[in-house]
Amino acid sequence: MKSAKVKIINRIAVVVLMSATSMLLSAQPYEHSVGVRAGYSSGIVYKAFFRHRPTAIEGGLLYNRHGFSLNALAEFHPELFRNKRILVYVGGGAFGGSWEDDFSLGLAGVAGIEYILRDLPLSFSADWKPMLNLYRNFEYDLVDFGVSIRYHFKI
Repeated sequence: MKSAKVKIINRIAVVVLMSATSMLLSAQPYEHSVGVRAGYSSGIVYKAFFRHRPTAIEGGLLYNRHGFSLNALAEFHPELFRNKRILVYVGGGAFGGSWEDDFSLGLAGVAGIEYILRDLPLSFSADWKPMLNLYRNFEYDLVDFGVSIRYHFKI
């Protein structure tokens, strides 16, 4: 009797593992992109996918009401839709720059959705990037919503 239960549990575990793995094994939709972001924080953004992984890094030189900042984010792109042109992403990272005329360092998060055009090397995204300043001025900013347009290229 125990061996039948163990076989059923093993089969369920294999199915769950294969389902989870299939969400993670999709190739990246493009290699590199550069563009502009408009919103609460506006500026120049760059994004690069890791080869054959649903993860990317994003960097930005941005300006908002606190001042200029340089950020670096790691993003995970789970395959929620069976559509290679719509990406959902979440992640986090760090930023540094000026915050109310002082040098600052802090943490930033990101959550967004990206749409990749079929025939042109362009994508559009909308995201939310909350920030927590940890150095000098301990403050947070939760209203950083923006939209981006990016041009895709290979190196």
